[in-house]
Amino acid sequence: MMEKIWFEVKYNRRFDDCAGDEPETVQDGYEEGISEAVLSLPDNYSNDGAPVPLIFCAHGSGGRVCREEDAVGGLKYLGEGILSKYAAFDIHGTRPDGRSYGNRRYCEAVRRAYEYVVANYNVDRSLFVAGASMGGISALNFVNMFPNIVRAIGLFYPRTNLHAEYLGGKLEHGSFDAIKNPKQDFWLREVIADQYGFSQSRFFEADKTAGLDPWNNRTVVIDGKRYSELPAPIKIWHGDADVSVEFRFSVEYIAALRRRGCYAELRRLRGRGHKINAVMQEELGLWFDRFAP
Repeated sequence: MMEKIWFEVKYNRRFDDCAGDEPETVQDGYEEGISEAVLSLPDNYSNDGAPVPLIFCAHGSGGRVCREEDAVGGLKYLGEGILSKYAAFDIHGTRPDGRSYGNRRYCEAVRRAYEYVVANYNVDRSLFVAGASMGGISALNFVNMFPNIVRAIGLFYPRTNLHAEYLGGKLEHGSFDAIKNPKQDFWLREVIADQYGFSQSRFFEADKTAGLDPWNNRTVVIDGKRYSELPAPIKIWHGDADVSVEFRFSVEYIAALRRRGCYAELRRLRGRGHKINAVMQEELGLWFDRFAP
C-alpha cells in the first residue's frame, strides 16, 4: 500500500503568443492557476540515507488527480513493484477535467510540482518520466522543455503528435482532425484548441504548438524519412492491436530517433490493445533500474 501525499502547485496561466508588435509592451504577465497533485512514497522511504529515485508519470486524456475521488492519475499505471522502490508523482493539469495535453502551462505546473517534491522530501533530483496514451505527449513535452533533470523515459502506447499525420497513406485515428472521441462525449479538437490557444477550433494552428508537438520537435525530414532527437533514453511499450493510438506511429517515432543516433527501444506486444498489464509494469521497472542512481 503506497503512502499518498496530496498537495497543490501554482502556475502561470498567462503565456506570450508572439503577437505583440510594440517592443516596449510587456507581453508576459502573471495570472495564478492552481493544480492538484499527488505524491506516493515507498514503504522503505526515510528522511535520512540515500535519496529515493523519483518518477513523474503523466495520465492520459481520461485520467485525473483528485483527492476527493482518491484519483491518483498516472500513478495507477506503475504497479506495486515500481511503487515499492520509487517515489512517484502526477498532477491534475491546467484544465478542470485534467485534459491538458502537454501545453506550456501544464509543463510549468509539473516543474513546480517537481521542485516542491525535491525541496521537501528525500528524493533524487534526477527524474524518471513515464506516461500512457495522451500522457505520452505530456511526458515528452516536459522532457523537451526541461531535459537537464531527466534520467530516462518509459511510455505505454503513447500519442506522439497533436495533429493528424499521414504515415503509409493512412490518417492517424484520434488526432485533432477527429470529429469526436468514440468512447467519451467530448470534442478532442476543442480541447487541443483551447489548451494551445488556437484562435478557433476548426483548423490546426501549428505555430501555437511550436516545441510542444513531439512528432515534429527536434525533427527534420530528409528524402521522406524522419530524423528526430530526444535528450534522454526512451523505451515504448505498444500493442500491435491498439485501435486508439496505432502501433505504427510508435514504430516510426522510435525509428526516427534511432536514425538520429538516440538511445531508443520499442517493445512490441503482439495482439495487445490499449491496455496495461503486469508484464509491461514489470519491464518498465527493469528499464528504469538500468539508469537508477
